[in-house]
Formats: sequence, C-alpha cells, structure tokens
Amino acid sequence: MQILAGLCVLCILILALALFSGFPGGTAPAPHTNATVHIQILEVNDFHGHMAAGQIMNNRPVGSAPVLASYLKAAIASEKADGTIIALPGDVIGSAPPVSGLLLDEPSMLFFNSFANQYCTIGSNSPSVSCNMVATLGNQEFNNGVPEVLRMINGGNGATNITHIVDPYPGSKIDYVSSNVVWTANNTPVLPPYTLRTVDGVTIAFIGADTISTPNLTTSANVANLTFRDEADSINQYIPEIQAQGVHAIVVLLHEGGNQTPYEGPTEGNATLQTQGDERVAGIVSRLDPAVDVVLSAHTHEFTNIYLNDSAGKPVLVTQAYMYGRGYGDIDLTIDRSTGEVVGKSAQIVTTYADQAPGTSPDPAATALLNEAQNAVNPVENQVIGTAAGNITIARNSAGESAMGDLVADEERATMKTDVAFDTSGDVFANISEGPITWMDLYNVQPNAGTLMAMTMSGEQIKQTLEQQWQAPLPSSNLIVSGLSYTYDAAQPAGSKVISVSVNGVPLNPNATYTVATVDTVTLGDDGYTTFGQGSNMSYGTTDVDALVAYVKALPQPVNVTIDGRIQRIN
Repeated sequence: MQILAGLCVLCILILALALFSGFPGGTAPAPHTNATVHIQILEVNDFHGHMAAGQIMNNRPVGSAPVLASYLKAAIASEKADGTIIALPGDVIGSAPPVSGLLLDEPSMLFFNSFANQYCTIGSNSPSVSCNMVATLGNQEFNNGVPEVLRMINGGNGATNITHIVDPYPGSKIDYVSSNVVWTANNTPVLPPYTLRTVDGVTIAFIGADTISTPNLTTSANVANLTFRDEADSINQYIPEIQAQGVHAIVVLLHEGGNQTPYEGPTEGNATLQTQGDERVAGIVSRLDPAVDVVLSAHTHEFTNIYLNDSAGKPVLVTQAYMYGRGYGDIDLTIDRSTGEVVGKSAQIVTTYADQAPGTSPDPAATALLNEAQNAVNPVENQVIGTAAGNITIARNSAGESAMGDLVADEERATMKTDVAFDTSGDVFANISEGPITWMDLYNVQPNAGTLMAMTMSGEQIKQTLEQQWQAPLPSSNLIVSGLSYTYDAAQPAGSKVISVSVNGVPLNPNATYTVATVDTVTLGDDGYTTFGQGSNMSYGTTDVDALVAYVKALPQPVNVTIDGRIQRIN
C-alpha cells in the first residue's frame, strides 16, 4: 500500500509539472543543461599601425586606436557570448604611419596588449588555454627582418635607438602562431603552428598561415633562412594532431584574402567573391581539410563575409574586415558541448565609424597611448629638411607630368644610381608649399612605405613598360620618369602610342640593357605595369620616404622644381 501511495503521489507531481509548464502530460522538456557554448571571435586584420584618426570611409570618419578600442570593448561588454577571443590574422605592424612606424610599431603592439587578459604572457612558448589573444604573421611583419619579428614578440630593446614608450619594450602578450613559415635548414616552424583555447569547457584550435607571396613582397635579406610553405598543405598537416587531442572546433588565421561587395548584417548564404585576381583565398579554402570551420582572412584589405566550400564541399565561414582598423569581424560560433563540434557559425563585419556610438566615446586608455606616441615622434615629424623656393605640386599637365613626380623620380634614380627611374603618379600623394619643408611634409608625399629597388631591363622592355600606360584595363595612374624623355601620340592605337624615347639624350636602343630604379610596390604589377616583373639583377635599397628625405636635404637650397617637359604629347 505504501508503494502504491508513493506512486500516486509521484504521478500527481508529474501531472502538476506538466500543467504548470503549459505542456501536455508526458512532453515536458528536460531541464536546461547548457548543451551549447557560444564563443565570440573579434577579428582585426591588417591594422598596419594606424593608431591616429584621419581616415574616411563612406564619407564618414572611421578608425583610429581609440575608436577601434571603443568598439571592441563594447562588443566584449555585450556579454552575448560565453567568452571572447581577439584574433589578428597578420600585418598588425608594418608600412605604418609615423606615430607607430617611427617607433618600430611598438605603440601598436602595446595597444593590442591592452586587450590581453591575466592569462596571457609574453611570447608564444607557453600560452595558457585561457588567454584571449591570438595572431599570425603577415608579410609586413617581416619588413625589418626575422630578428625584429622575434623582438616584437619576445620583447627587449635590441639594437634599436628609438624612444620606447615602455622601456624596455616588454614584448607581445598576443599568442603568435604560424604553420607555414619554417626554418629552411631543418623545415621546423619558426613559431608554434597552432594554439588551443578553452572557453566554458570547450576547446578551439587556432592555426596560423602567412601568404606564400611574402618573399616577393620584401627584400630577400628580410626572409633569409626562411621558407614559406603552401598555406593549405601546412594547415592540413596539423589537423590530425589537433583532433588526436579531442579538439574538433578549428579556426584558421590566414594572411591571404579575396574581394567581395560589402553588405551589412549576418553572413549571407548566397554571397559570392569577386574574381579580379585577388581571390586566392577561395583556392586555399577549397583544399582545406573538412575539419576547418572558420577562416579569418586578411592581406587584400577588402570586405569578406561568406561561406566557401572546402575539399569535401563543406561550407567554411570566411571573413575579412577591411584594413587599418576601419572595421572588425564579429564572429559567432556555437559549439556542441558534448561533441566539441561547431554546430553554428555566422559573422558580421562592423565598420568603426567615429561619428556614432560607441565611436563617439573614444577609449581613454588608447587615447593616452596615442598621445604619448605622438609626443615621442613630434621632434622627427617637425624636423626641417630643407626649403622650397616655390610650391611643388602633384598637378599634372596635359602630358601627365608634374613637378612633384619629377622630383620623386629624380630622387629614386639618384639614390639607386641607375640610368632611368620609374614610379607611378598614384604613388605621389601631396604637395609641398613654398617655405620650410619638414620631415612630415615629405612623408605625406609618399606615405605607402615602399622600398626602392634597382633592376636591369632591355630597351624594348622599357618601351613596352611605357606602352602599358594605355593598355586595357587602363592603369589607375600614369608613369613618372627620370633619366629618359619620350613623346607619345594619343591618337595612335594602344601598343603603338610611344613615338620616341631617349635615355639621357641618346635614342633608346631596344637591344641594349639599362639599369632601372623603381619601388617594390610598382613591380608587383598591381597597377598593371607587369613588364617590371621581367627585369633581372634585382637589388633593394632604403624606403622611399628615407630616400626622399636624404635627397631633399642634399639638394641646393632653396629647392626649385618645375615641370621640365620630359614627357611630350602630340595630338
């Protein structure tokens, strides 16, 4: 009887729970067990030391360290996830504006250190699974060679002679990983190939990979003793090792990218990449092991928020958030607690507008860091290099020649001691006004931090390069030249517009060879001048800004530059 009575009471309790829950008897849900974990990844790619304000996007102010920090901290504070990891897929530093670049980008590293939690330590040797920061190398990290890469990560002042905001420089609290940058001598990774992170009981692997084009984007000395292995092969190599540890959520930090038409909101299932030669990321993803869930891409400085198929036809979430801190990727992962598998993934690319919240409340700590860095570089920026006898402008005449273009091309030829020099008018950005010329004035002329280089080209290749100014598609800018003069007929068909060419007053010999100076950014062919890639005996010099400063300082003062008619147009 007691057993029967107990069963009756139990039945009544079950019925009551069902009624109070609004569910029919027998279908009451199981108690909440938190079966999934939501993880937020905030991606910032290609920061390039852009600490200061001044950028414009969609006709609105955007970016800067204080504004970016306000957005990232607001996203973290939203508490929409069980945990947040900040991921930096390369080019945190390199080709940076003076406020960071003149200080060897230590301000930028300190800026990102400020987001690290108490579990993050200097260097990448013994990272904690609870550290909230991870990064991979980009091509620009190698601008000053491998020793400087390692100093940036591990700390110390080394042989530097700059002002250190924190002295000695403490190193990076960001956990750097790279699977495909290896020592040539023994084929071992320069850095750990991957790292693990545990959030609320689930573990995620982060694998890094740099673009294999890095050796073509910097001087050979900067990557001496290194090999850049195929990105997909290197990533796939470590998948079995990761899975053997029971980890099934895998995110790749890839310093390679594509190009996509921007849109707002969550990842669209029918989105497509543009195919304009910048879609390498699609080829890499198509060869990835199906265990990879997300690829945080970079390098092309474009918008990306798309699902691309891997080697098994499985959709991989691929993101990229512009460049220079103009935006960030907000990636939401849902992971099944019992299996460790990613069961949901989506992203939004957020533009960091400074004229709307939270950008209208710039982060105070980042502002203080920026001010300290600016104070440190002011003496260099304000240094008077020379005096201009009159205005030197980028205004081009009907033939495409400008006084500033002539000055820059002459400087490149003189610095590299070559027969001729080429650059593009698109690589010359600012005028110099009559009066004192400061270091910052010259930086503003060429802010892209290119590296001067010399090569040997035939006369025929030089003429072909000149003809490429009218090829289809039309290059974004014409060539500026030094050491040669030429005449062209605009009425002639493309490929036959150049009528005559002289090198230092002597007619160009198509079969002779000439030494040619230019800038590495031009030789990449992105502007359409692909003939430079046929040059031989390539060697590298200093950065274009340093060369321009030294050249102007050595000129008779005041500096007098006028258009001298080295380019002549008929018809």
